[in-house]
Amino acid sequence: MNDLFKRTLQTVLARAADTRLAGPRTIGFNGRRLGRRAGNALEFSEYREYRPGDDLRRLDWNVFGRRELLMIKEFSEEVDPRCDLLLDHSRSMAVTPEKSAAAFGLASLLARAALNAGFSLAMLHAADVWRKEPHPESPPDWLATAFDATANPGDGLARYGGTLQRRGLRILISDLLWPEDPQIFLGGFSAGAKQTVLIQILADDELEPVPGDYVMLEDAETGEVRELPIDDAMRHRFRERAARHQEAWRRAAAAHGALLLCFQAGELIPDWDLARLFQAGVLQ
Repeated sequence: MNDLFKRTLQTVLARAADTRLAGPRTIGFNGRRLGRRAGNALEFSEYREYRPGDDLRRLDWNVFGRRELLMIKEFSEEVDPRCDLLLDHSRSMAVTPEKSAAAFGLASLLARAALNAGFSLAMLHAADVWRKEPHPESPPDWLATAFDATANPGDGLARYGGTLQRRGLRILISDLLWPEDPQIFLGGFSAGAKQTVLIQILADDELEPVPGDYVMLEDAETGEVRELPIDDAMRHRFRERAARHQEAWRRAAAAHGALLLCFQAGELIPDWDLARLFQAGVLQ
């Protein structure tokens, strides 16, 4: 682990000391954790108007007697707090030291925040073969800190022989820079989850062409290197393709009810401003 990783880890673990992961849950009157979607009669949540086809056993006849309104009782679903945290270890995550350090730092912070909040945490390293971290509670002990996988998380999910926790929170930390349709990945990754969060980490120039007349491009997964001239037309095509890729992920996230947050590594590393994670309801 290099000095940047060590400084990052020291900073984020200090920040995580009083930080908690906020799952898609509320707390019932007896302290039980409750889901936000309707479920079985475990904890009263709210009333709503009767709709044809509703179970008549859930009508509140006391309300009807007082106000002559047909109101259905809604109940919140009791759930155990579970979190699957997946860190992308593909080579593209290491195009700059700041990018890999930012990804590792966020994974470390979220792992500690999950444990602070009482979640059952499963930490997965998404390398060529996905590996479950035996010590999710201790980021300094994580062994797989290298970002050298030739497979992206989309490839890895298709080959993963394990299972993800059901009815919990699933978080992916990745650059999301792989060519396959994000709908396919999210269909599998979000299946059975209570909520899915995608945290995209990008190097500062990955959505904008680098300045200069030529650019040296290296495919982080295959190692192929190409030198290309940079002109206005190429800059325009680059921006268009980057915008289409980002829009595809936004559409996929919306279709699967996932939260998508994008961070520039160079902006995150210096002071670790976590305001957006609090505002989005990921942390509390």
